[in-house]
Parts: sequence; C-alpha cells; structure tokens
Amino acid sequence: MKTIILLVLLTVTLSLAQQLRVDSVTVDSVWNSDSSWYDGQGILQQRTSRDCFVGFKPMGQGMAQCYIALSIDSGNTWAPSPNPLIVLDNGIVTPSQCGTKGRVKLRVLGADRQNVVFRITGRQYKPVISGAPQRVTMGVFGTLTPGNSCEVTLKCNLDNVAQGQGFAPVAKVYWDGLGDGSWDDSTSTLNWVWQTTVPLGNAGQRRAVIAKAQDLNGLWSDPETLTVQFGLTRSLTMVSIPAGSFQMGDADYATPIHQVTLSAFKMGSTEVTQELYEDIMGVNPSAFDSGASWPVENVTWFDMVLFCNALSKVASKDTVYTYTGISGNPGDSCSDLAGISYDTSKSGYRLPTEAEWEYACRAGSTTKWYWSDTWSATADQYSWNSQNSNSMTHIVGGKTANAWGLYDMAGNVWEWVNDWYGSYGSAAQTNPTGAVGGSNRVLRGGSYFNGYGSGFNLRSGYRYDYDPYYRFNGIGFRVACRP
Repeated sequence: MKTIILLVLLTVTLSLAQQLRVDSVTVDSVWNSDSSWYDGQGILQQRTSRDCFVGFKPMGQGMAQCYIALSIDSGNTWAPSPNPLIVLDNGIVTPSQCGTKGRVKLRVLGADRQNVVFRITGRQYKPVISGAPQRVTMGVFGTLTPGNSCEVTLKCNLDNVAQGQGFAPVAKVYWDGLGDGSWDDSTSTLNWVWQTTVPLGNAGQRRAVIAKAQDLNGLWSDPETLTVQFGLTRSLTMVSIPAGSFQMGDADYATPIHQVTLSAFKMGSTEVTQELYEDIMGVNPSAFDSGASWPVENVTWFDMVLFCNALSKVASKDTVYTYTGISGNPGDSCSDLAGISYDTSKSGYRLPTEAEWEYACRAGSTTKWYWSDTWSATADQYSWNSQNSNSMTHIVGGKTANAWGLYDMAGNVWEWVNDWYGSYGSAAQTNPTGAVGGSNRVLRGGSYFNGYGSGFNLRSGYRYDYDPYYRFNGIGFRVACRP
C-alpha cells in the first residue's frame, strides 16, 4: 500500500479572517474499500478506494471552521472536496474546538495512488459585535440637569455564534466615551458602565460611544457606535385640570347636552410622542415615522392600555388596568386583553374618560371649537387639519394651545379615550365613565385628514367610535392620571 501524505498549509491574514495552524495531523487508519459488480451487459466492474481516518487539531483559542482539499500531484495543484475526494461522516460541517483533536473520514477513489496529499486548514473570523440598545434614553418625565453626574450602562452583543462561523472568545472590549479615538476604558465583558455628565444645553442631546472588541487570538472587530440620548427630545408634561362642571355634548352631533361635574385630574399637554412610546414599549408602530416628537399612531386601544401600565411602572405608580391574557403583538397591534378592567382610584396613568377629555378640550369655553364658534382660517392656528396638514401628521405642540395649556386637542390625530361608546342621557352626572359595555370605544378630536368644509369632526363635543382593535395612521392618544 502506498503512503498517503498529509500536509498542513500555514497562511495568516488579519483583515477579514485568519487561517490557523492545524497541528497534530495523523492518519489514524487506512482501509481498503474495494468493490465489484456486474453491469447490465454482464461485464465485471471494479472500484478501488481507500478510506482514511484523519485526525487533526486546529491551534489557537476558540472555534475554527476547518476545510479539506486534495492534491494528487504532491501539492502542485489542489481541488476542493468532494471530487475526486469523498468526505464521509458529513465531513467537517461544524466549527471544531481549537486545541482539541477532531477526526474526519475521507475516501480516495481509484487505484492505489502515489503523491496523494490532503490539506486541512482552519479559519477563524474576526469578532462581530453590535450595540444593544442603540439608544439609551434617560429622563422620561423631565429634563435632566445639565452638568450633573450620571452613569449609563452600555451593552454589546457578540454575533459570531449565531452565524456558525469559527471564532475565538472576546478577550477585551475597549470603550471610547468621547468619540475622539482615545480608549477611555476596557472591560473583559461586553458591558460597560459609563461615568459621565449630562451635556449642557437642551434635553435630547446625543453622544456617540464607540466599542471595539479583541479576541483571544488578537483579531479586532470593526468599531461599533452606540448612541446615548440624554433626556427625551420632548419630555412628558402633565397639566393640572381643575375640578368643575360643564355642559357636555354638541347640539348638532352629540345630544342631549347634559351637565357633568368632574373631580380634578391631570392630562398630558400633548399627544404621546413616538419617542416616548418607543422608549416605554420598545417598538414604534407609526406609519408616519417622521421623528421623535411626532405623535405615535397606528396603535390599537389595547396597545395604549399596555403603554399606560408600562409607563405607570416606570414612574413607580400603581397600574390602573388589569387583564388575564394578551392577544396579538403587545405594543404593535395588540388585538385583545382578556378580562380587562380598570380602577381609576389608582395613581397610575390611563386613558382619559370621554367626559374628562371634552372638559379639558373646552378649557372653560362653550363654543363649538375651543377657539371660536366659526370654522375659518383661524382653525389653522390651533389645529393640523385637512386644510394645512399636507395629508400627514406633524410635530406635537406645534399649534396654539387651548386656555389650559393643552396642544392639538383638535386635529393631528384622533385620540382614543377610555369609555365604551353609548348614547348620552339627559340627567346630570358626576365623574361618568361611559357605557358599562359595548363593542366600540370612543375617539375624540379629529385628525389631520378631517376638516373639509365645516370642520365638524374637530368640534369640542363631536364624538366618534370604532372597534378597539382597529388601528390607523390617524389615531393616537394622550394620557391622564389622578392629580
């Protein structure tokens, strides 16, 4: 039997990947695998082959992806497997542990050959890291104090494992908190607690932190930039709404008009923004993904309930809503909350009742719109509507507020309220919460696509209703809570 030669080729590149030295390569055993048979013409056919059980050990740290090639002319030319080489046992299909012997079964077809050479090489890829999350928002409820010390926990993920590549464990991660190319710190993990100060100027400023990882074999990852945002671009502001009574309804569209008396409460000065919603829920379902301070829309009534509870937890308040099950995607098209109930005596955030919404919208006014009894060009000063919106939503708080400091109570997006839709009664009410049940929830305020002609859907007393699992790019919300 002729000798089958095993050769290890050493090549090192440090750009995309490196090839590792494969050491301790041995031919553990070689077996003849001759076979013969008669073909369809009755002629004897024969095949000669050799089964080679080859051991190999990639050197270095971590895992190596190993490859096999064959030469039948002592290494002058090479051909990748399988022809004329058959790799049995599925070959080397998974990364091999460096420093540990592996084995593969190879079959060489044909008569007994001389000058047969195998080449086994190991390849290892540079680490690939990604920042998670890309944005760390601080200060949901108010502006951070510029110049104050703060700490931010940053985290990266190592992506090589998911890709099934050969890789070595990360030895160190270097962090540049100033973004100037000087490494401020290094860690043995993918986490870093950044000790910094709140930048001077307006809230919502962003700073870039750069991370770069080096593995145990010396390969470097590409730099990864993580963005840290100091405070929301527009923090959540709650306006105190005084206790009082008002005439609820509209003589043309919501009758009978009846007296309602309400206790004091608080309401968001603007519709909930995309930035705040994403910060709390981790997702932004908005169709108009225009920017941080645009109103979130394309959310169901159930999505808003989940947001209110999540916001309450962030603020260390008691949650208002309880339920026994969730259907759909929470925060992004939740379609039902089984057993939903609420308790307005709790301190947490919630949707306003329909009566609270209209009372806050009117802000002491008795006119059809909270600025006038006439729909005219003046409406453009107070609302984004079909006359001026260019068929899209706009940044919250961009129009003149009502007398109590609430913005966009008419136009921009319709706003879900807490109540089931039901007919009004004529009797006076105190702190009403709407119908006891139903199929649709109430919407108020109109939106950017309403207002043609008489502008009736933007009236303070106008009401609309829809199935609570419905979502649309013209529907958003604002929050309320106890005083």
